[in-house]
Amino acid sequence: MSKIGLIIQREYTTRVRKKSFLVISILGPLVFAGLIFAPILISNTKNENQRIVVVDETKTICGVLQNNSTVHYDYGYCNIEVASVKKIFADSAHVSVLYIPKSEQMVQVQLFSKDDPGNDVVSSIEYQLNNTLERAKMKAENLDQAMIDKVKSSVKVEDNVNNKVTNTGYNAVLGYAASFLIYIFIFLYSVQVMRGVMEEKINRIVEVIISSVRPFQLMMGKVIGVGLVGLTQFLIWVILGFGAYHVGTAYLQGEMVNPQRAATEQTLKKGAPVDATNLSHMNPQNKDITGAMDNVDNMLRSTNWVLVIGGFLFYFLGGYILYSALFAAVGSAVDQETETQQFMLPVTAPLILSIVVMQSIITNPHSTIAVWFSIIPLTSPIAMMARIPFGIPVWQLALSMSILIGTIFGTVWLAGRIYRVGLLMYGKKVTYKELGKWLFYK
Repeated sequence: MSKIGLIIQREYTTRVRKKSFLVISILGPLVFAGLIFAPILISNTKNENQRIVVVDETKTICGVLQNNSTVHYDYGYCNIEVASVKKIFADSAHVSVLYIPKSEQMVQVQLFSKDDPGNDVVSSIEYQLNNTLERAKMKAENLDQAMIDKVKSSVKVEDNVNNKVTNTGYNAVLGYAASFLIYIFIFLYSVQVMRGVMEEKINRIVEVIISSVRPFQLMMGKVIGVGLVGLTQFLIWVILGFGAYHVGTAYLQGEMVNPQRAATEQTLKKGAPVDATNLSHMNPQNKDITGAMDNVDNMLRSTNWVLVIGGFLFYFLGGYILYSALFAAVGSAVDQETETQQFMLPVTAPLILSIVVMQSIITNPHSTIAVWFSIIPLTSPIAMMARIPFGIPVWQLALSMSILIGTIFGTVWLAGRIYRVGLLMYGKKVTYKELGKWLFYK
């Protein structure tokens, strides 16, 4: 086996056998799912019940607004002056005074609180007031509410791209998830390469190693070995993810079409069993669940997984090799981890910028900024992966890949020049000027 192969084997087996690798491989999908769904769950968390004291000078709103899970309306102060009511509840927590002034056209009301009640409370008040005023105006114009409801329409746009039905929201989620995964993998495993180089340099182990192998072979062995660890972890995540998806969908489908359960439910509710084929009529919620599952299944089936997975693997490996070579050069140039800060920012800035711009890319995947970020090699692994689910011209994908491959060769060569000098350089404060000189050492 070649010397690089031995280094790859050592780096790979050493890391894969660690308990931390198994723990992260199993818990990783759960953590990643939490990062995606936690903001959604937090945003949907109900506020603590807010009491809204209504002061109504128009004499039309009191008793009209309906309570909900987070808002309770108090109409006991409707006819009292707002100044007096504000004094009464000036120091009360979770209590707001809703003041509705007398005017010909109600365009603005005021809400007085000790603490900010939150956007959900304000939105709920606005929604109910707008509906109330709308009904009042229709009644004043002798308009029939039933007739208005009858003529209302709800139109949905079916998005067809190249005669193929697609879903923009699904594409955005897929692009964001794939790009974020690449960002996490590149950053996580590139840092591992840097720390591995630093540990061997600080412990003087590298002095023994390079007596048998060339510095460039050592660097490439580390980069490829750690990269294979990341690829293995990704494959484990994919297998666990698809397994969990199929188990979950099979369970839900089994619950909805279980004939015995359907007969039991019907017996309890009506005293007589029904045919299992009519289950969806017995429980309307099953229709919604079935419809949602069908939509997800159709979107998954319509995705070009060969392109998505192939693009992910290419940009993950390409981005990782590009950045890990730079991180390895940084690790070889310093003696302490605190000294890496001056070199880390320029290296990681394109990655961070890609994440910042990714929201704009997902919103408009064919904009000028999206195209350029997906072609520039330092940002293309994240930007292009965010665009792939939306469908992109073949020439842009080919150009992006070609430039990335060329940049990898150039970066690895430059990093190797720094790496071979920095490994044996001790006790010296390294500057950018010094790094530049190392590139031309023979």
